[in-house]
Amino acid sequence: MPELASLRRVLVISPHADDEVLGCGGTMSRLVEGGAEVRVLFMAVDGFHHYGLDGGTTFEQRRQEIDAVAQLLKFEWSIAYGNEDLIEKLDTVPKRDLVDRFETEINEFEPDLVLLPSGADYDQDHVATFDTALAALRPIAPVFGKWLVPNVLVYESPKIMWWTDDIPRPEVFVDISDHLDRKLAALAAYATQARPSPHIRSPESVSALSCLRGKEIGVQHAEAFKALRAIL
Repeated sequence: MPELASLRRVLVISPHADDEVLGCGGTMSRLVEGGAEVRVLFMAVDGFHHYGLDGGTTFEQRRQEIDAVAQLLKFEWSIAYGNEDLIEKLDTVPKRDLVDRFETEINEFEPDLVLLPSGADYDQDHVATFDTALAALRPIAPVFGKWLVPNVLVYESPKIMWWTDDIPRPEVFVDISDHLDRKLAALAAYATQARPSPHIRSPESVSALSCLRGKEIGVQHAEAFKALRAIL
């Protein structure tokens, strides 16, 4: 893998608003600090009712939260399907439409690195996002008119421990020891998604996973990824 400092444009694909922070918020912070332009494509953002929350959230609340997080982590963002009642329904969108949406984003932005959510997930939106993004990232040389992303990594989520197959073993680690506080601040900015311990998405859970990943490489805190492609 190339050094983080050498990456100029990074595209993060996030099924929902907060998946990007949970999976790679610390890495995003490091990338921006190193001078990279980071862009997040949120797939489905809607008003919704979640377990553990009294009442529902509105689409406008979710947009305001994204904007607050974007200011903290300093990334650009767009929404593929906003206020279209597609939360937990991305598997109903034609695959061709999703692939086309990803290909357009990739060809226009020409990222050096794409960060994808794991497809090893019980959530159908995560699975649909991973499967169709993988198709959009297939290796076709630029001479044929398509941008070939040189580096593709898959970020993990605290909740993928609930999965019937073997959980993919991480292969790439990023030291986020100096960026965990910013990651947790960004997570807190998603106020409608905040849950106390022992919820799997609580700050304590997120910190525990980063601590575990850090110990695997001899640092305090890290984020871990599976490598799909790396051109050296």
